[in-house]
Amino acid sequence: MLPWRILIALEEKKLPYRSVCVSFSSGVLKSAFFRALNPRMRIPVLVEPVELPPRSDNGKKEEPLDPKSKVAEAAMGISRLMTQTTSQYRTIVYESGAILEYLEKKYPEAPCMPESPALYAVAQSRLHEANEILSVVGDLVVYLRRFPQEKRNPAIVNAKWASVENELSLWESYLDGHQFLVDPEVPYLCDFTLFTNVAYAVRCGLQLDGLYPRLAMFYVRLCARASIETTWPPHWRTTFGSKVLTKTCCYCGGRADQPCVCKQRPLAPPNMVPPPPVRTTQQPS
Repeated sequence: MLPWRILIALEEKKLPYRSVCVSFSSGVLKSAFFRALNPRMRIPVLVEPVELPPRSDNGKKEEPLDPKSKVAEAAMGISRLMTQTTSQYRTIVYESGAILEYLEKKYPEAPCMPESPALYAVAQSRLHEANEILSVVGDLVVYLRRFPQEKRNPAIVNAKWASVENELSLWESYLDGHQFLVDPEVPYLCDFTLFTNVAYAVRCGLQLDGLYPRLAMFYVRLCARASIETTWPPHWRTTFGSKVLTKTCCYCGGRADQPCVCKQRPLAPPNMVPPPPVRTTQQPS
C-alpha cells in the first residue's frame, strides 16, 4: 500500500513518471543494485533524474544488454540508475512519507496539502496517523492466515479484532459531517493514505457497509477518482481478494471465515442465503 499512495500523488500532480513493479519473491530487493538505492531493501523508492551534462564520447561503444528474465531486466534497469556517470545527477528518496513531502515541496503547482498552516498540521497528523490502520489490520491478517481456525486462540483473536474495530471507529468519527478528512470538498495526501489502507482491509474481506457507513462512503467516493482508478494495483484487477476478515453472512451466504455478526436472518437476498435443511420423515411400513 505504501507505493500505491506515491503513484496516486504523482497522478494528482500530473507528473510524468515510469513505475517499476518489483516482486518480493524475485530477489531484486536484495540485489546490490537495489541496495544502492535503498539500503533497507524496501519499496517504494523514488529516483528522479535531472538534466545530465553532455556525454563525452571516448570512442567506446556501450555493449548491448541481453536480459534473460524479468528479474534480470529489472536489475539492469536499476543498475543504470546507479552508474558512476549518472548517480550524482539523480535524486533518490525512500520511505513513503519522505517521498510525499519531497513531491509536495518540489512540485507545489498542483498542491495535495492545504495552504493554511493550521490545516496543514492537521493533514500531516492524519497522514501519519493513517498508518495505524495498516498496522492493526496487518497484524490481524497475518495471525488469521498463519493459524487455521481450530488452532487460533480466541482471546488473541478477540484482542486483535478489538484493536481493528477501535481504530476504524476512530476514523469513522473523524469523517463525521465531512466528505474528506480536512477539506469538505478536496482530498489531500492524508485522504489518499487512509484510502489505500482501507482498500487493503476491504481486499482482505472487511465489510464497511452497515458497520462503518462514513468510511464506506469515503471509500466509494475515492474509488471513482481518476488517479485511483489509473493506479489500481494490477493484480487486484485480475484476482479475487480473500475472506479472512469477513464477519457477516449478508454477502457470503454463511461462508465467512469469522463468526457471523448478523443478528437476524435472512438479511441477504433469498438467492444468497443458504436454504434451510430439509427434514424427511419415513412412513411406517
